[in-house]
Amino acid sequence: MKQLHITLSALLMTLFTSACSSTALSETMTEQELNNLEKIYSFNAKAEYISFVVKSTGCTSKDDFELLQQEAKGVYEFALKRNKADLCRAMPRAYPVTFKLPEAIDSIDLIKVLNPRYDSEAQKAAKHTRKQG
Repeated sequence: MKQLHITLSALLMTLFTSACSSTALSETMTEQELNNLEKIYSFNAKAEYISFVVKSTGCTSKDDFELLQQEAKGVYEFALKRNKADLCRAMPRAYPVTFKLPEAIDSIDLIKVLNPRYDSEAQKAAKHTRKQG
């Protein structure tokens, strides 16, 4: 319960800081922080939710991630950060993680995701794995 309270406090502080700033997330993160973001297959945003497809080797859950966000000049920047490594050894597969947004975003054109992407060959392999799994 104490861990939950600490996590919620950190989340609220992040949201409060994000809401009060007009500096883009990409401008506040160091190069090392940007390089350490979770590599994703894809993302999708609809109304009040944003989803990312990440690689899992069997032990990934939504709780392993932190969603960083910042609005600046009408553009919403997002970064998905993994806080707990997936140390399992199952065959890699695509795993979706979905977050509720603090406010609805009118258009996906207003969203910028800072995470690096897997190339198209990795995406094909992920789709193949999902069909078999």
